[in-house]
Amino acid sequence: DLTKENLSQFKSGDTLLLSGKILTARDAAHKKIVEYKAAGKALPNNLDLKDRFIYYVGPVDPVRDEKVGPAGPTTSTRMDKFTKEMMEIGILGMIGKAERKQPTIDLIKEYKSTYLIATGGAAYLISQSIKDAKVVAFEEMGMEAIYEFEVKDMPVTVAVDTEGVSIHTTGPQKWRAI
Repeated sequence: DLTKENLSQFKSGDTLLLSGKILTARDAAHKKIVEYKAAGKALPNNLDLKDRFIYYVGPVDPVRDEKVGPAGPTTSTRMDKFTKEMMEIGILGMIGKAERKQPTIDLIKEYKSTYLIATGGAAYLISQSIKDAKVVAFEEMGMEAIYEFEVKDMPVTVAVDTEGVSIHTTGPQKWRAI
């Protein structure tokens, strides 16, 4: 499990198998969260985002005995405009795909947070690590609702660590040096 206490030991480029409970939220859910925060209102069901990971995903309905259908990451830059408010709320980190803009990386460093990437195009494989899934807020929004996933051995890579080091910067630098 990743915690506030151990987050700094994981560095940009480290590959992890994430286990535990994470929340999902995409654009529409982020917008609602920020609206609730601005109005000073608690989230539905008293959902607390503090010290939680947010996975940028809109899960597809399950088939057969799956807990959730394909659950591939959404492009993270779409959530950059909400990152400051999410950090102020106290999230632990974010999971998505693609690089983050520099102001977002600066916020990750400032709040000692982290950004993990899941492999785009591997939605079915990622869904196999999801052992339980339930809607916890904004059910009326369908796949844009906030879900809580219980994951076991979800493959992720640290893209931006607590020091603001980004694999999207260091990776190409290492490649060019070869």
